Amino acid sequence: MATTRSSILVLATICFLLAAPPAYSERRGFFRATMTRNQPAINLTRAAHKSRQRLSILAPRLLDAAASGSGSAQTPLQMDSSGGAYDMTFSMGTPPQKLSVLADTGSDLIWAKCGACKRCAPQGSPSYYPNKSSSFSKLPCSSGLCRTLESQSLATCGGAGASASASGAACDYKYSYGLASDPHHYTQGYMASETFTLGGDAVRGIGFGCTTMSEGWYGSGSGLVGLGRGKLSLVRQLKVGAFSYSLTSDTTKSSPLLFGAAGDLMTGAGVQSTPLLKTSTYYTVNLTSISIGAATTPGTGRHGIIFDSGTTLTFLAEPAYTLAKVALLSQATNLTSVPGTDGYEVCFQTSGAVFPSMVLHFDGGDMALRTENYFRAVDDSVSCWIVQSSPSHTSIVGNIIQMDYHIRYDLDKSVLSFQAANCETF
Repeated sequence: MATTRSSILVLATICFLLAAPPAYSERRGFFRATMTRNQPAINLTRAAHKSRQRLSILAPRLLDAAASGSGSAQTPLQMDSSGGAYDMTFSMGTPPQKLSVLADTGSDLIWAKCGACKRCAPQGSPSYYPNKSSSFSKLPCSSGLCRTLESQSLATCGGAGASASASGAACDYKYSYGLASDPHHYTQGYMASETFTLGGDAVRGIGFGCTTMSEGWYGSGSGLVGLGRGKLSLVRQLKVGAFSYSLTSDTTKSSPLLFGAAGDLMTGAGVQSTPLLKTSTYYTVNLTSISIGAATTPGTGRHGIIFDSGTTLTFLAEPAYTLAKVALLSQATNLTSVPGTDGYEVCFQTSGAVFPSMVLHFDGGDMALRTENYFRAVDDSVSCWIVQSSPSHTSIVGNIIQMDYHIRYDLDKSVLSFQAANCETF
């Protein structure tokens, strides 16, 4: 009888735990989410087009920010589902509404399509419905997040030209990802507060954009989560101080996205760290030099290089690109060279090829790459170097080079750390 009662008690406890809502968490905790590549198969032609498109708009935004002395710029997201971006899965509201949105280290604002959103891109993906959540509330113009948007001329609160909703307490916003000459990449709506559920943890009071109109390429998801360095980003609002991810090279599988004390997972001699340069939104570090086989060439100089989750390829500004390319070609004379396309200038026949090694030397850390991080097959017989020349001073470490590394962004200490990892073991 005692055994039967004990079994019933255990079963009841399990059922209670399974039925229980997510536990509410205080800030400064540890949160887990997942990132999934929009398109598991990497289309290098499409990746080249979309990566260069993103770069071409990111570069002048950086120049504008430098010229104004503000250090603040927003990354345009000119990519679609075949461009190689990553989606983050989480839930909003009470009860939770599950959504999949783009995860972007190059911007700050969190936003989701709200309601029917008939004038929103993309169409066909799920929306978040505020009227179905008991924890939803609009943010007033007096809120800190609204004032941050106002300081960047991205929010309207009453006065001439304001919308009807902004004439009261609501905070209307229009957040652009493109240049003024190309105004068709933006999200527009009103700021709100909601409970976010990450893994099994529910976090109250996350500010986000409740989007009622948008244009642009946002994959097939329902919005975007900004993971940048500004006050609007999810990282700052969680108050965790740091976040990390580990992008698996098996693009059919999910990759872990960790917020908070993930640094405990980085141990051992393989951990490398480099300071983040003083920029507001972008994760820029100093690339001091590049080793190609036995040769070492100069890095990108004072402009540094940006670690970016939303760009597939890697770009090097001149003269770093040409010098690295020459070093590569000089040590690949035994390989059969073939003409490249789509900006891929170094391509070889794959059969029997052994490519020279490649190491990125940062200020304080060295990233020794696997061949798959910098050479990719464009077809059954040809592989190309996935590093391309940047037409500006802007250089980017794209997400293919980051694969099978644990990349940690410590905002509190202004440090970027990395370590070779089996991403499926987190």
